[in-house]
Amino acid sequence: MLEHIAHLLVEFADSAGYVGVYLYMLLVGTFIPVPSEILLIPSGYLASIGQKSFLLLLLSGALGSLSGALINYHLAKWLVQRFRHKPIVQKTIHFFKRHGKISVFLAPLTPGLGQYISIPAGISHMPLRIFIPLTFLANLIWVGFMLLIGYIFGEGSKAHSAAAWFSLLLLGFVILSVSVYVWREMRRES
Repeated sequence: MLEHIAHLLVEFADSAGYVGVYLYMLLVGTFIPVPSEILLIPSGYLASIGQKSFLLLLLSGALGSLSGALINYHLAKWLVQRFRHKPIVQKTIHFFKRHGKISVFLAPLTPGLGQYISIPAGISHMPLRIFIPLTFLANLIWVGFMLLIGYIFGEGSKAHSAAAWFSLLLLGFVILSVSVYVWREMRRES
């Protein structure tokens, strides 16, 4: 039974292609509760056996998540105009002025919360020059991690080769780089 479900998920990921990964992750990035693991882990497996490009899956997934987050952001920014003076909106704006950058970066790395952080970011009118790179990098890390899970459990020696370790090191470098960036930004705020 479990093998049959895994086979169906791999077929779904194979038929989705890169555009399908982008569109699926766009849904994941919005307020619609869709689990990214259903598509990303089987896609990582397909990359491990050479049927998909890991890099193209990574980019299409991260860009899809960012696009969904931008939908939430602009929708919240538009809707808040009517409720701008409500106490909850004012508290959100105050919180985001102090902790917005770290929240936008960490929330996409938290299962179940990532797609919702763009709503308070839009409410507080967080500048897009800050929101876009932080959201994209956080989603790049999340998508990469999910793809790597599928990649590592792939078949054959390729899944256990230096490419898998190189991908893990690259992901670690991205996490370190972004963490340094967020730390510097937070120090500048205080």
